[in-house]
Amino acid sequence: MPFPRRFQSLIETTLEDVAKPDYAWLTYAVCAVKKKSCGWAGWIIEGVSRYSAELRASTGRNDPLPADNDAKCPRCGLPLFRTRASLRFEPSSDQTSPNGVPGIDYEVLPVTYHD
Repeated sequence: MPFPRRFQSLIETTLEDVAKPDYAWLTYAVCAVKKKSCGWAGWIIEGVSRYSAELRASTGRNDPLPADNDAKCPRCGLPLFRTRASLRFEPSSDQTSPNGVPGIDYEVLPVTYHD
């Protein structure tokens, strides 16, 4: 399936092209807020940040980076409740990508574009 050419630079983004987070917070959330909630439960991104000495000195915070943290249920779209189960994650020194690793059951197709 070809992608619009005007998004080629976005689609071909590499790790060197983006601000890398120093850590991320994940929170276990549940879909249990409304009467019609579906009961889904799982991990969501609470936020991602990178260290910033300047920002930390002036505000006491680090630099937040853009992340999908809308907190809507991936199954039914209703609001999620964030539980008290949260974990901080930091990048591992082993950043081996799962793409092309033997035993992974998917095929990576070449990307094509249309005007």
